[in-house]
Amino acid sequence: MKHKLLLTALALVLLVAGCDRKSPQEPVAPVEEDVDVMIQKLQQFSANPASGLAKVASGKKIVEVPAGSNDALAAAVGQVRDGGVVLLRTGNHTESGTVTVDHRVIILGEPGAVLISDTKPLATVQPALHISNASRTVVWGIEFRAKETVGGTGILVENSANTLIANNKMYELQYGVLVEKGDRATIHGNTVVTTSAWQTGQLAAVYGIVIINGDEVRVSNNNVSNAFFGIWVCDQKGSARDNNMSGNFVGMILCKVADFDFTLPNGNAAPADQSATKWHVEGNNSTGNFDAGYLVIDGANDNTLNSNNGSNNGTYDIDLTGDTYRFGFLTPKSFNNKVNAGQFQNVIIKNCGENNTIVGGQLVDNNQDPCK
Repeated sequence: MKHKLLLTALALVLLVAGCDRKSPQEPVAPVEEDVDVMIQKLQQFSANPASGLAKVASGKKIVEVPAGSNDALAAAVGQVRDGGVVLLRTGNHTESGTVTVDHRVIILGEPGAVLISDTKPLATVQPALHISNASRTVVWGIEFRAKETVGGTGILVENSANTLIANNKMYELQYGVLVEKGDRATIHGNTVVTTSAWQTGQLAAVYGIVIINGDEVRVSNNNVSNAFFGIWVCDQKGSARDNNMSGNFVGMILCKVADFDFTLPNGNAAPADQSATKWHVEGNNSTGNFDAGYLVIDGANDNTLNSNNGSNNGTYDIDLTGDTYRFGFLTPKSFNNKVNAGQFQNVIIKNCGENNTIVGGQLVDNNQDPCK
């Protein structure tokens, strides 16, 4: 198995290169409500849909999609505007392909609402839901399943700021949530169990949650397992807090996406504008991953990692790389990052970068275990 995993890693040599260019993003409308207030309302809805629905909808239009629906979601989305609600009733809902959301809407799943989409793990991203130019859209409480053994992507957020993707469950997909140009998006409380097909070489790329581009994105309280990269963050000033990663190749990676990693539905590449910069990573738990619990690589800089737990990982709990060819080509050193083990003084930390500050933990001796 170790040899297979090494071969798999070498096969993914093009995963973590990137480029340094910024792209324009949809103008951001004012935020009407604090995201935490909305999450509280949505939690009330999940606990009691009958009484909680009115609080979430705030008097706006509600369109219900009954259980057993077939290709009904797009029409329902088209009937509501300006933050109206599409309600998926408890039960299965089948879609023959991608449903595009091109205006602001709140899509809610009653407890037990399952969206079964016929999407494929293709070279071009094929999502069940494509949130495109639809700032402040909300997707809450839906279980995403593939029609076939392995599905494509759960949710693609594209050119949509202040979106909230929360309390969803995703199983046997190639990608869980992708964010491309989604400033201030919140990805919260989701469970993502990807396909493990990367372990057998059936798929080269399998990721749980990926922030390609988006400033000040919040990734919190998610549970991600089975992926090659569990949580992959790029761009700047985001926060990753209280997430759990296990059974991935790498639990969380601070890095950048290359222009050949993702092809959007319109055929355009989606490279990260920059490596992970000024992210605040705190209170996460990354255990039982095949390689590192947290990997800081490919020019990731000025990030703060504070009180993150890690154990039973294949290499190190926290790995800050120097210039390295570990993926078969040069990825530049990490630099100016700060790691404080905090309450987790047993975490194993490997520091090969430049001007990284390490406080506490079990620091690996680079003389005995050279950087590579």
